[in-house]
Amino acid sequence: MTALSIIIDIVLILISIVLIVVVLMQEGQRQGLGAIGGGAETFFGKNKAKTMEGKLQRVTRIAVVVFVVLAIVATIVTSHNLANKSNVTVQDVAAETAEAAGDAAEETADAVEETAEEAADTVEETAGETAAPVEEAADTTAEEKADEAADTAEEKADEAADTAEEKADEAADTAEEKADEAAEAVENAAAETEEKVEATAEATEEAATETIEAAAEQTTDEAKAE
Repeated sequence: MTALSIIIDIVLILISIVLIVVVLMQEGQRQGLGAIGGGAETFFGKNKAKTMEGKLQRVTRIAVVVFVVLAIVATIVTSHNLANKSNVTVQDVAAETAEAAGDAAEETADAVEETAEEAADTVEETAGETAAPVEEAADTTAEEKADEAADTAEEKADEAADTAEEKADEAADTAEEKADEAAEAVENAAAETEEKVEATAEATEEAATETIEAAAEQTTDEAKAE
């Protein structure tokens, strides 16, 4: 905990005590007024009680506002302290891990260098002994591998061509099916639109006819009334 956190906690405790005392004083005054005066209190006593009650309520409001603000500030400061503490802890762990990793890397590098030197010496000795047979076998094997690679490449090219043709045919068939489905959907939508337009026209015509008939009847009634 920092000094700011301690100060905020102390102030919060003091504000809490003030709130408790003020609330208890307000309850005591209300009970005393109800028990002493009943319905026959003097004008001076009422004014004095109201003045004290108003002051206590004002103090209560101020104390509540200060308490809420301090509580929010305390929460922010505490979260900030926790964040800083976690950052420091993570940095310490990272530094220790980096040091351990560096030591392990140095030891591993030394071991690898020693092993590499030994392996290099062994390889040089073995290479000198097997260089001639390997060269002869390499020439023969290289020709055979080249022929096999050429045959394999031709086979792969033929397979790729066949696959491409199949995919093209499938894509063409799929495109035709999609086109047919889209045409059918367009025709269906057009038919539905025509039906809706016809229904709307009929409804509009009926409404207009009814309106004209009603207006004619109203006009006739007015003429008869006159």
